[in-house]
Amino acid sequence: MRSMLRMTRWMTGALLAVCGAIIAFWSVFLTWYGSREGTDIRIQDLFNQMTLQSSSTAGSILIPMAVAAVLVLAGVIVGWRWLWALAGLVTITAVYLWGLRQAQTVPGLHATLVGAGPPLAFSGGALMLLGSVVAASRRRKHVATGAEERRVSPEWTPNAATEVGRSGSHSEPRMDDPRMDEHGVRRDEHQHL
Repeated sequence: MRSMLRMTRWMTGALLAVCGAIIAFWSVFLTWYGSREGTDIRIQDLFNQMTLQSSSTAGSILIPMAVAAVLVLAGVIVGWRWLWALAGLVTITAVYLWGLRQAQTVPGLHATLVGAGPPLAFSGGALMLLGSVVAASRRRKHVATGAEERRVSPEWTPNAATEVGRSGSHSEPRMDDPRMDEHGVRRDEHQHL
């Protein structure tokens, strides 16, 4: 049952991460600001001052989104969900840097001019992060307590001499002992009364 639950969580997390990667990659081909698409924004503009220079598709912010998509696919294939989280962070960082650099320009950053690209890219990054959290395996280390280490009958509490593995001169009979009756009294004790 636990393995089926773990597999369901893994598949759900993988599906969320892959959907997030697809959304983030697709967002580059939509408008980001005004009439500029994401493929028209240079990757250098994320680290330097934003310019109005056009970019080739290969030199645009498609690069961080493609890297994120590759990280997600590698994480699904290899089984490392931390790659999904890294991909989500790459995507969200790219959107954050774009917004920061756009706000530093003379016209600034106006919400009415923001296209569908940045919110979708941010949502895709958030889905990748969510997928890595959902797929997290909740393995708990089992720490045996003193009561779990002993084999005891639920009807009585043993003393130190009756614990499994210890030998002692005094021991109490167990309830499943054939010499015991239904009241917990030894049958040979009834004969002496």
